[in-house]
Amino acid sequence: MNIQDQIKRLTELRNQKATEQLAIQEKVATEGRTKDASEREAFAGLTSEIKMIDEELADLKEMETVQATKAVPAAGGTPAAASASRGAIATGGAPAIHVNKEADEKFKGQNYTRLVIAKALGRLLDVSPIAIAQQRWGKSNPKLVEVVKAAVAGGGSGSGEWGAELVSLNAQYQGDFIDFLYASTIYDRLPLREVPANVTIKGQDGAATGYWVGESKAIPASKADFLSVNLTPLKVAAIAVVSNELLRDSSPSAEMLVRDSLVNASAQRIDQTFLSSSAAVAGVSPAGILNGLTPITSAGNEIADVISDVKALYAPFIAANNASGLEFVTTETLAKALGLMQNALGNFAFPGLTASGGNLLGDPLAAGGNVGAGDFILLKPSDIYKIGDRGVEISISREAAIEQDSAPTGATDTPTGVTATNLTSMFQSESTAIKVVRPINFAKRRASAVAYIDAAAYGTPEA
Repeated sequence: MNIQDQIKRLTELRNQKATEQLAIQEKVATEGRTKDASEREAFAGLTSEIKMIDEELADLKEMETVQATKAVPAAGGTPAAASASRGAIATGGAPAIHVNKEADEKFKGQNYTRLVIAKALGRLLDVSPIAIAQQRWGKSNPKLVEVVKAAVAGGGSGSGEWGAELVSLNAQYQGDFIDFLYASTIYDRLPLREVPANVTIKGQDGAATGYWVGESKAIPASKADFLSVNLTPLKVAAIAVVSNELLRDSSPSAEMLVRDSLVNASAQRIDQTFLSSSAAVAGVSPAGILNGLTPITSAGNEIADVISDVKALYAPFIAANNASGLEFVTTETLAKALGLMQNALGNFAFPGLTASGGNLLGDPLAAGGNVGAGDFILLKPSDIYKIGDRGVEISISREAAIEQDSAPTGATDTPTGVTATNLTSMFQSESTAIKVVRPINFAKRRASAVAYIDAAAYGTPEA
């Protein structure tokens, strides 16, 4: 095993130990308590092991540097001659050349997150992002350094929303990040119908009626309902604030926290609006797909009641001759409860359903953490329009003053002051603000695109 392989093995081991530590800390934080004796002992043991691994890694990296200074280029002016020179090590010639393969991502979107971190740290430390990338990942991921050189030339000396150019970075890296973002939302997991922005689309809402007509008799007039949809780009935006200490931490666990802060900031709002009954706010947000609908009352909590509810949800689709390609959407709690329901013989009534979804009575079911409590939704994805996605724009600042409030008062179109008590200086608090903006809009193609039950409690014992 050469030095590079040893470094890789120890780095993976360190990441594993750090992940175990993080899991312990997250567990006690979630439960709102401090570590018990066994957890504290395990945490301390992991800290000791990580320290020893770090010391060994430092030794190996020093040896790697020494080895690199002694390397001799391959000789010869042709590929054949260069290849022959590699074998000369046995007689004191040049050593064999080892190509350092680019490291794979440890998690989805890691390389894109590293681009953001390099840009933020360049601004924080007043050095070139290229230098940050070279120092941290030059040996393990040289391709990433080349992307930084090509897309972020000039260093972090710009002003304003200087991080916005990250949207044009290497499509592979951005694509991995966006794939992770999309997997986090029900909105992006459903096969909604994509349409161009700013184009009015006229469609028919409901079927026209035809008639048998006797000879010489008047033909009854058929009435069909029509509607039009015009989706102008709106935007979902969020600001996540992270400490500068976290940005400086180069371990994969810290990078994952930064990535998750970017994703969770926007993913939560998208689903909460998409799957709501909220009305549209002109120029700000679209109406939720449940807006204007009257919820169906659940038949109850038992297996037979689930089947009755599915029939009730299907009824309006069948009445509109629009009952193909339907999908269920519900909460993770209800999805798991459905999967655990058993009949009198002890067999699972709806096998294959988990907290993340599955298949219910022949139709796909998607579950998410941002679905309204008790909501059990049936929809036709192809009857819900969304504008073509334009990606994600990320901007970064460590000088901005952020109004850290869920209902900020600041505005520039009609100048309004901010709430001083909630105003936080990134400079003063040694923090960095990361802003995520995603153009988005959606609308139902027809009223019969969605039906839902708003108080489902499947598997819960009835009073």
